Amino acid sequence: MKIKKHFTYKSKYQVWRLLISDTDKLVIELRDVNKKEVFFGCYNLDKGKIIFESLQLEEKYWIGIETLYKDMIIFHKYNKPDMPGHKQIIGFDITTQTVKWADSDHSFLFVKNDRIYCYKQNFESRNFYALNYLSGLLEEDLGEDFEKINYLRSEIDSSTGSKFLFTEKWESGKSDPAISNIISEAVNNLEIVGDVEYTSSNNLLLFSFHSKIFSGSLINKFVAYDLSRQKVVLNKILNASTNAFIPDSFFLYKNYLLLLKEKNGVIVYKLE
Repeated sequence: MKIKKHFTYKSKYQVWRLLISDTDKLVIELRDVNKKEVFFGCYNLDKGKIIFESLQLEEKYWIGIETLYKDMIIFHKYNKPDMPGHKQIIGFDITTQTVKWADSDHSFLFVKNDRIYCYKQNFESRNFYALNYLSGLLEEDLGEDFEKINYLRSEIDSSTGSKFLFTEKWESGKSDPAISNIISEAVNNLEIVGDVEYTSSNNLLLFSFHSKIFSGSLINKFVAYDLSRQKVVLNKILNASTNAFIPDSFFLYKNYLLLLKEKNGVIVYKLE
């Protein structure tokens, strides 16, 4: 299997989140924590081309992404600054790069079959609703039927994630012996800090680790090893100097490998 660089992304802001829609749009959330500003970028993952970058909405910081659905980004605001509770639902069209609708009365739960399921908090209960994902218009009032909501959510949970392949923690003696031998040899004589994270796909072993270079500084390396050819096919420094272990520095989506480079970059490879 060949690993071919597809495109590279770099920003002056910190990469906060990476999300991919079912239409293969890569959305990058960027934050400037000092100035308290958030920006959003979007790529066509297949073509490797920018759709938009450095996008800001009316709210400059206290806003985030609930989910991507088809070619819509579903945003939320926060109940209060620095508080985790979400309020409002905002539908943003990636194609036209415009806010299509905003709902200030409900909070997001999940999206299924072109409907956004949400709720309105009462004093001691919740009322549930379904909105059209394109218009935000009310399609169904489900009252307090939490059993139906839980059933619909369980269907979502059981069907998601098949296109993604995330890492797991490597444990010597518990992982596959062939994999353990390769990782052990790669980290031999290094002072490893945190977990070695790995995954494998189509005879390709992918793993990442942090090792100490001197007091207070770590280096984060990524390795791709072809099990069939028994050779390293990609060896990349993801962070040349960091003071802490940073998990989840890579993942697979379909035949794309996404690496988080330093704190402000993303490298996308195609597996062919």
